[in-house]
Amino acid sequence: MHKDSLSCVTTADFHMEHGVSLEHLEWFQTRGISEKTLHLTKIYSGRHQKTGDSFTVHPDPNGRVLVFPYFRHGEEVNAKYRAAGKKFYQKPNGLKTFWNADVLEEPCLKDGSVSLVITEGEMDALAVLECEYPYVVSVPDGAPPPVVNGNFQTTETEDIDPEHDTKYGYIFNNWEALKPIRRIIIATDDDEPGRRLAEELVRRLGRVRCQFVSYPVECKDLNEVLIKYGKEKVNEVLRYAKPYPVSGVYTFSELPPEPDLCPLKTGWGRLDQYLRPFYPAFMVVTGTAGSGKSTWVNQLVAQMSILHGISVGIASFEMRINPFVSEVLLNTAQDMGQSNPKDWLEDRFVFIAPEPADINNEFNIDWLIEKAEAAVVRYGIRILVIDPWNEIEHAVRRLENHSDYIGRAIRALKRFGREFDVLVIVVAHPAKYGAQKEPEDITLYDVADTAHFANKADFGVVIARVGGEFAGNYVSNIMIKKVRYQPVTGNLGSVSLVYDPKTRTFGQ
Repeated sequence: MHKDSLSCVTTADFHMEHGVSLEHLEWFQTRGISEKTLHLTKIYSGRHQKTGDSFTVHPDPNGRVLVFPYFRHGEEVNAKYRAAGKKFYQKPNGLKTFWNADVLEEPCLKDGSVSLVITEGEMDALAVLECEYPYVVSVPDGAPPPVVNGNFQTTETEDIDPEHDTKYGYIFNNWEALKPIRRIIIATDDDEPGRRLAEELVRRLGRVRCQFVSYPVECKDLNEVLIKYGKEKVNEVLRYAKPYPVSGVYTFSELPPEPDLCPLKTGWGRLDQYLRPFYPAFMVVTGTAGSGKSTWVNQLVAQMSILHGISVGIASFEMRINPFVSEVLLNTAQDMGQSNPKDWLEDRFVFIAPEPADINNEFNIDWLIEKAEAAVVRYGIRILVIDPWNEIEHAVRRLENHSDYIGRAIRALKRFGREFDVLVIVVAHPAKYGAQKEPEDITLYDVADTAHFANKADFGVVIARVGGEFAGNYVSNIMIKKVRYQPVTGNLGSVSLVYDPKTRTFGQ
């Protein structure tokens, strides 16, 4: 049947020809979605059939399961199922991709003549299609669950696994198609999970090309706008989308809703009153050789990863990752009750390191940031550790002294952190004159080559071994020398921790 004749098709005809149950057709009509839009997106009804530990959903015009098929190059590669009770699940082993992903290949998206709309769910994407705007996709898993006191909150019908970042695999799987798209409208729900999803999409796709929408009163998504106000209002919401601020001057009304400043727990309870990291931020950690600064940083990020469900990238240029870095991470995971530490390490950590045999590349700050950006897009890292600073290849420009170079490099790292909402932690050795001081007298101004580490840091930490061996252990002071946004994110002060050489971890 030609699509132009859809206006003459009766509901019964549509039910018989396209496999959408009358019950589902009536439900779509209450949501403002027409038979024409259902036909174009090939949505159908089905019947659930369990086979051993797996299941299939067979097309059935009288079925109770509503099927949203996901296509790639015209082939169904996944499907979202909606069953009675508003229960959602997906085809086993389906490809993680956007709903309506084939539209990403449209040339008009790449030349900037139109914008891509990204919604939180298929119903909101259908609302956009209903308004005859085809350049829309939906994320496959909806928004992440809300966070309460630093913990993920899930419901019985939640189909999101917050412990695995493969949730955002649809971005990586479509990255080549997404990369050249010049304008993107983020149209997630106007609630806490929706804002968190928008924040993560913008973080990975880049603020410079993203816009946000504002909904009418009493509407939290585009489908509600369609139902309450009609098609023209949906078009108006999209037409007046505003850019996320990148730089410059903005009126108050132009500012998008920014996430609250959310300080993170460190895993050492007594330390939390002095150090509560957040992202984006820039942290500098220093101390004399053998003070344990690398070990402390690795344990810190391991504990924060477990407590807050976040992924970490470690750029290690001096210490072997296996076993010296991985041992600290695995021991920390075991101490914090992770039943499968190796699986946790595989899921939550990515390592950035130059190939030993590669002598043709310059492993400088630009190379590092490029790899870190890839780690954000692919693995969703929220923390980047650079250990140590002096092992990076520092390419000083002509007529630029070393201090000027470090200032420029720190600005680039902070710009990366702001763009991708990442906490950047740099481990830096003190200068020779600083290393000759008493460990507790070292400051950020003693870091080698420049005062920029002290001036530009949001957090400054000095690790000092102050106690000799006692029952095989050592005492170290964790001295917080600089904190931005006191007292919300911490205070100046010091906490003593006990280092156990056997487990290579710090305890309270």
